[in-house]
Amino acid sequence: MPKRVSLCLLLVLLSLSDSGYGQLSLYENEKKYSSNERTFPSVRTNWFENFPVESKSLFLDSFGKGFFQIPDSDNISFSLLPLVNIEGGYSSIDGGVFETSAGFTIKANLKKFTVVADLWAGVLDQPGYLQDFSDSLGVIASRGRVEELSNGGSFYIMPSLAVSFKPNEIFNFQLGYGKNFFGNGHRSLFLSDVAYNYPYLRIDTDVWRIKYINLFSALKDISADPYDPRKYRDKFSSTHYFNWAVSPRFNVGLFETIIWQASDTLSDRGFDPNYLNPIIFYRPVEFSIGSPDNAIIGLDLSYKLTRSTIIYGQLVFDEFLLSEFRARDGWWGNKWGAQFGFKALGAFGLENSFLRTEFSLARPFTYTHGSVLQNFGHYNQPLAHPLGTNFYEGLVHAYYQKRDYFFEGQWNYSVYGRDVDSLNLGGNIYRSYANPAEVYGNQIAQGHRSTVLYQRLSAGIILNRNLNLRASIYYVLRDLNEENSSSKTEHLFGIRLATELYRTYTDF
Repeated sequence: MPKRVSLCLLLVLLSLSDSGYGQLSLYENEKKYSSNERTFPSVRTNWFENFPVESKSLFLDSFGKGFFQIPDSDNISFSLLPLVNIEGGYSSIDGGVFETSAGFTIKANLKKFTVVADLWAGVLDQPGYLQDFSDSLGVIASRGRVEELSNGGSFYIMPSLAVSFKPNEIFNFQLGYGKNFFGNGHRSLFLSDVAYNYPYLRIDTDVWRIKYINLFSALKDISADPYDPRKYRDKFSSTHYFNWAVSPRFNVGLFETIIWQASDTLSDRGFDPNYLNPIIFYRPVEFSIGSPDNAIIGLDLSYKLTRSTIIYGQLVFDEFLLSEFRARDGWWGNKWGAQFGFKALGAFGLENSFLRTEFSLARPFTYTHGSVLQNFGHYNQPLAHPLGTNFYEGLVHAYYQKRDYFFEGQWNYSVYGRDVDSLNLGGNIYRSYANPAEVYGNQIAQGHRSTVLYQRLSAGIILNRNLNLRASIYYVLRDLNEENSSSKTEHLFGIRLATELYRTYTDF
């Protein structure tokens, strides 16, 4: 048996786990925004800042507090938490599918320091569309590089780390290996947790009604050969996010990021200290150093219609000329995207329910750059929306919880375009925007046009709230229609036992 498979099975026997960036129940994660206090709903809280959740559970109540725990005393504590994801199902295309993931999380509080480390690994046989994704890109969605096993299936391993230091009520410094998310939506057009983990330094500043974040990240371009780490190329990003709680109802956010490659044929640049400038915006810095780097800016707005309903939106600009926009002639260089959404707690008068509707779009060539190494991507996946660029997407997400039972449904409909042979139509963020096929006349979903209907229905029971351990059954329908090609419909039925702490994106 391969050593890595043996390691994974050993972890299953020892701790039964799955983990990730995530949420408690969907309802519990959102309800903290339904108050009259000023909050920052577009800055997603990492799951470990809220765990464990002290509440009565049906199953192994005390077990969920950790295998081993030192009680909180003088702001010093330690806990070891097991996690699990075991599921099996049937795909109408590939037959039997499964996943067995295992790992653990260690959390330590040392006065002003918090350390969280976890390691999880998994063996899986994916449904057809996800296996096609892995075959084409060499990665498992949201989980990094795929390694095929000789006896079938795939193996992955995913470590995470966060070391936080909070010297006072104003500053919080975090050094980590993980993900970040800015936005109110299920998706984000700024920065999301779609791609694999990456090293980062994050500084949060809370003053008055303002949260200000500096984020410095080390990324990887693996497009040359995802199976050969010797061909991976380093890139970096420096990000500012400014969020102002204007009132208990109204929030305004400003986003800015710069992406640059570590080296090229002329120099080995590494991390550019010019981008340590903590002040938004970077454009003056760019102009002062004659920078060819990729800059993306955005505006984020949210408004609480009531204590339980929020409308929100994002505008993101990669490049933009107002004169060309007014001309409405489809200039290729107007690279921008938008999102509009609505979410409600207690929808239709049902207590412990949640409803979200959301629409997102991005014009062709958005998130691309003249140098592929400076696109807005990492480990062969986008850093924003999972569809990358050149798309429309609408989604509806509904959740209802009655005592320990829950019901959930999600419906996505997307239309996107991809490049046709050698024609550069702006449908791939991992292609240079040099020499577009058409300078004018570009429109969203141009090129090889595809539509996808995605539906997921699930029902289950919460076994342990401290672990967010859930048992559920689910049904997934994915219907793909490609231009000049026959449709491809996949039905997936499954059963799952999982601690749902991490977000993985397979809804595309």
